[in-house]
Amino acid sequence: MANSTKRDITLTLGECLREKRLDEITVKDLTERCGISRQAFYYHFSDLYDVVKWAVNWELERIGNAAEKAREQGRSKSDWEYIVELLEERMLPNRTVVLNVYRAIERSYVQYHLLAATRPVLSAEVDKAAAGHCVTEAQRQLVAEILTTGLVNVYLGWLDMGMPSRHMEQLDDFKVVMDGCMEHILLRLEENNEK
Repeated sequence: MANSTKRDITLTLGECLREKRLDEITVKDLTERCGISRQAFYYHFSDLYDVVKWAVNWELERIGNAAEKAREQGRSKSDWEYIVELLEERMLPNRTVVLNVYRAIERSYVQYHLLAATRPVLSAEVDKAAAGHCVTEAQRQLVAEILTTGLVNVYLGWLDMGMPSRHMEQLDDFKVVMDGCMEHILLRLEENNEK
């Protein structure tokens, strides 16, 4: 029951975000529109930012589950590529909502959470690619951090520009660069280790 109420609050906040920025919405606006008491709201969330945090985690969990299911079905794309595509599919139709949240919070907060969500996926990809190379764990982590930071910065740039569709080409280019870059960096590190 609690998750159902949380989803209802989250979906109602999404409706509000189609009309206003997050910092222009009040708990009163949300509870009236959702048809719940303030007490019910505060039972589940501490504030509107807490709702956004829960919604992002809920969405990332759904995307992760979809990626896991696709992996089990034998898809050909790597996890990170598939997750990037799923994020794009979810974000573009909800452009107004995404931007109304993004423009109301600190960029560093978004960056922190994007890095935290992206790092494990890219680290796993680097670990798979590094299996055939003689590189240290610290070197693997460095490669993962470089690629994670690059991807997150591309996404933040896209958000900063208002999510234009033409910028999606830059994400496609990043996929190409990353695919060759990861293997090249690992090879160079391995060669350096052999010296």
